[in-house]
Amino acid sequence: MPSFTIDGKKIEARPGETVWSAAHRAGIVIPHLCASPNLKAYGSCRLCVCEVEGQKGLPASCTTPAREGMSVRTDSETLNRHRRNIVELYLSEQPENALDASEQLRTYAARFGLRKVRYKSVKRRQYPVDASNPYFAFDANKCIACARCVRACDEMQGTFAISMEGRGYASSVVAGNGVGFAASNCVSCGACVKECPTDALFEKAVAEYGKPEYVARTTCAYCGVGCNFDVGVRAGRIVTMKPVDASPVNWGHACVKGRFGWDYVYSKDRLRKPLKRVGTEWVPIEWDEALRMVAENFMRIRAKDGPDALAGISSSRGTNEENYLMQKFMRCAVGTNNIDNCARVCHSATVSGMMEVFGTWAATNSLADLEQAKLLMLIGSNPTEGHPVTGARIKRAVRKGMKLIVIDPRKIELTRYAAVHLQLKPGTNVALFNALANAILAEGLENKDYIQAHTENFGAWLEAVKKYTPEAAEAITGVPAEKIRQAARLYATSGASMCAHGLGVSEHKYGSYGIMGMCNLAILTGNVSRPGTGINPLRGQNNVQGSCDVGSMPVYFSSYQKLDDPAVQAKFLNITGRPIPARKGWKIPEMWDAVLEGKLRGLWVLGYDVAQTDPNLHKVHAALSKLDFLVVSDLFFNETCKFAHLALPGASFVEKDGTFTNGERRIQRVHKIIDPPDGIVPDLDQIARVAKHMGYDMGDIAADKVMAEIASLTPPMNGVSYDRLETNFGLQWPVPNAASNGTPIMHLQGFPRGKAHFAPVEYLPPGEVPTADYPFTLVTGRVLHHYNSGAQTRHSKLVEFVNQDVLELHAEDAAELGLRDGAPVKITSARGAVTLNCRISERVPPGQVFTTFHFPEVEVNMLLSSSADALSKCPEYKVLTVRLEPVHATKKKSAANGKAIKARVIA
Repeated sequence: MPSFTIDGKKIEARPGETVWSAAHRAGIVIPHLCASPNLKAYGSCRLCVCEVEGQKGLPASCTTPAREGMSVRTDSETLNRHRRNIVELYLSEQPENALDASEQLRTYAARFGLRKVRYKSVKRRQYPVDASNPYFAFDANKCIACARCVRACDEMQGTFAISMEGRGYASSVVAGNGVGFAASNCVSCGACVKECPTDALFEKAVAEYGKPEYVARTTCAYCGVGCNFDVGVRAGRIVTMKPVDASPVNWGHACVKGRFGWDYVYSKDRLRKPLKRVGTEWVPIEWDEALRMVAENFMRIRAKDGPDALAGISSSRGTNEENYLMQKFMRCAVGTNNIDNCARVCHSATVSGMMEVFGTWAATNSLADLEQAKLLMLIGSNPTEGHPVTGARIKRAVRKGMKLIVIDPRKIELTRYAAVHLQLKPGTNVALFNALANAILAEGLENKDYIQAHTENFGAWLEAVKKYTPEAAEAITGVPAEKIRQAARLYATSGASMCAHGLGVSEHKYGSYGIMGMCNLAILTGNVSRPGTGINPLRGQNNVQGSCDVGSMPVYFSSYQKLDDPAVQAKFLNITGRPIPARKGWKIPEMWDAVLEGKLRGLWVLGYDVAQTDPNLHKVHAALSKLDFLVVSDLFFNETCKFAHLALPGASFVEKDGTFTNGERRIQRVHKIIDPPDGIVPDLDQIARVAKHMGYDMGDIAADKVMAEIASLTPPMNGVSYDRLETNFGLQWPVPNAASNGTPIMHLQGFPRGKAHFAPVEYLPPGEVPTADYPFTLVTGRVLHHYNSGAQTRHSKLVEFVNQDVLELHAEDAAELGLRDGAPVKITSARGAVTLNCRISERVPPGQVFTTFHFPEVEVNMLLSSSADALSKCPEYKVLTVRLEPVHATKKKSAANGKAIKARVIA
């Protein structure tokens, strides 16, 4: 830690720091244009020059290493005269109208006493403005060729979409090969815009509405990464959201959805008043009438059929406080455990699998551990599209030397960075994990000391994996045996191997078994309970973790406390004044069965479009149609609203207070930034008012008070409070008491049951396997610009990037079917048929196809079955079999293609 002085102030520098970066960290502002705390030193603008005692010249502080004992001056007449000349040269190239010149340059001109630009004969640049991107534009006439945007794209995002072109005066930034930002491979993360010091790259919203008058901080409401943003507001309107540099979650980076996709908040399609169904019409009604209508119908059904004839479904998009209050409403005001949330259909298998092995249900490590991991095994996840900030972080880690293993049926972007890609057949995860374990054992690479000290049931598990040799697994998975051995060696010997997985592991008929198989690998090799290791689920939605943590589940209370535990029951009764209902509740798939059997008659769905996103939509729609009373609360009139008797508007994440818990167990504050439109009643108030109409007074339901109640009932969150969450970017539970600063790494002191449990699991085939009638395997997922059902993104400018679901298929299959890129293709399963345009892609292998379900008009999930994980009821979104037919193919050609495909399946 070299110690030196800047302008007489003593500074301690970190190893390898430059004078500029050490000064920046210490709060000393040295004038600069090309330097950035987020980027490597560059030294092009020469504005950050300094004087070093005993050294000749004026070195750039951004490239000068900090040394012990050096004395640095950053403010003198000599330095400012030099800076004045530099700024004058930059201004000579700016637009002729002084008001159009960069605000930063004008500020520096005033600071250094520059009143007139002498270089009038210089020919002004007259580049056209590139406004092709929906959210930002590029005015090359303001560019000073500092390359901060280029470096941000390279170093932070890793997309390499922009570069410098030309030399000297003609130097400028270009996107792609000069095709403009929209047509290039730019992913619109906004890193370049954030870094630009001259507003050559600028946000369109800021240009239209003006620069922010004030800034407030909040947490993103898209994926489970949980990025922190500073929200800029002008005249009560959001004009920008910038990622926070100091955030330990996103470190100043963002993706297109979080950075720009908040504009759905201002969509004209938002629900603004409660809508009541009257015949075939929807009639606006007042809030009090609407909330009384919910209470009266719920009391009517309860009086006739009992409390278990009612159910509630809350949302992983909602806050912890909303999810907690919704389960409290169902248990206390209604009297039933029929409460679930949409985490059921994504990561519930992760919970059941991790509970079996570790005794806990969440990520063992933190996102920051990617910096310490020697190897990452990425399984069933496409983070550059689903979790882009984490995806970019993985790319940076690989460039620094981390090894990467990708296990995925598709050639996702990160396979280009992988040491090994295990391209397995969908639904064969368990066989592959067992084979990796078999290979590790065969070469004696297991961690015997760890197994002896920290695990149990090793012998029984060992017997189970003996038959899963790499050769046996190759026959099941399609992955070559030698690749399995190569991956096993890398994982077992790296010194710090981390696993990160997504829905490609959990959304299977035996998803829980897959999670157990993955956890078994971690404890076999001792890759848990220390930095850079562990099992880390990449949660799909922003609050998948928290919605379950706070008890919005039918068979557990908060932090997975058992409903029949007398201590839990006594605590619940003492705090809420009502007992926990005796009967365990229904999980979401079981609710549809209960409706069709006449057992469930009333339902409240909060922030979850089940009529679009759940599998086997024929069944879901039939159940929704049969309900006596259905109320839906959401931002928009979604597909589920079409079956409802009452639709209630909701408040967006910037219009309410609360917390989200990200995938690394970090509880973070969500702040109300603006008011909701037209006096919309926030969800917390909706729930509490309905409860009061039903005779149950919830008392003070301010968000901080609700969190205090959650903390009092939830042992891992006993030390959580809003005051503590406001500092240090939240807390990672367990936070057992007020003295605890949270737990970045789990199981450092052992496991809840004392030891980790080896769980023997057998490979069982998925719910459907290809046949002659349905020869293709369809996998569903998401793309970069949209999010699950597209509930938010479809109401934003993100649709200018992607405005339809398409079917990815391999060129060989397209040729057999006579399909050209973009041609319509009919996709038929045993349950129905839909038509999509096809996209010929090398990302999927022959015999496999891929699509998304972002756009409801297609009803892709009509194709899916009701097959689900036996333990968690997580649906099997990742494997279904289908038949493909060109929409305009001739009968003769179809028959020929049918024979070719049938022959391949049989072979």
